[in-house]
Amino acid sequence: MKKTDAKVIRTMGVAIVTTLLSAMSFSGLYAAVGQDSVYSEVDRLPKFAGKPSRTDQFIARHLIYPDEPWKNGLEGVVTVSFTVTKDGRLMDAKVEKGVDPLLDLEALRVIDLMETWKPAKKNGEIVHSRVILPVVFSLSEDEKNFIATMKRFGLDVNVPLYVLDNQIMRARVHLPEYNIKSIRVLKGDAAIEKYGEEAKNGVVVITTKRGTPPLR
Repeated sequence: MKKTDAKVIRTMGVAIVTTLLSAMSFSGLYAAVGQDSVYSEVDRLPKFAGKPSRTDQFIARHLIYPDEPWKNGLEGVVTVSFTVTKDGRLMDAKVEKGVDPLLDLEALRVIDLMETWKPAKKNGEIVHSRVILPVVFSLSEDEKNFIATMKRFGLDVNVPLYVLDNQIMRARVHLPEYNIKSIRVLKGDAAIEKYGEEAKNGVVVITTKRGTPPLR
């Protein structure tokens, strides 16, 4: 199979999954809302009841940058809308303005984690309401420099071995920037001598700050 064919199939797969998620959400929404109206303008806005309660902090804590957009330095804001029902459930999440299929799907995944809400009120009554939230995908300068380093050593093409605090990981490590103490790259014989044949594509060695546990 050609690489382009694989890319097309992968993209189609994302679209199919997104369509299925939307269909399932719509079915659940219909059952939850019934004949009641869903309001965009209310007297009291719905409030997220999870932890942390600030939606931007919750999203930032749970967001995992997909590998391909991350390696390509792709950034943007995915706008997601959803309904908060009278009983405080989140239903019918969908992308209103997308950036990339993988980023869009990750945005939906994170929004779907925000299950518990305090419902909106209109004219003194609890009502169903429509909410729109931005999901921000942005890279720090350190991340951009790290990506540039990976490209310089060819580690963006062949997946390297990751070592986190002396523990071997076989996938890209997702860490908040504040928890990273240092990052260094090993290549060639030096990498293989220390970490074996698994290190033939290179090694990314990450050391975290003491007392700050990894979140991913």
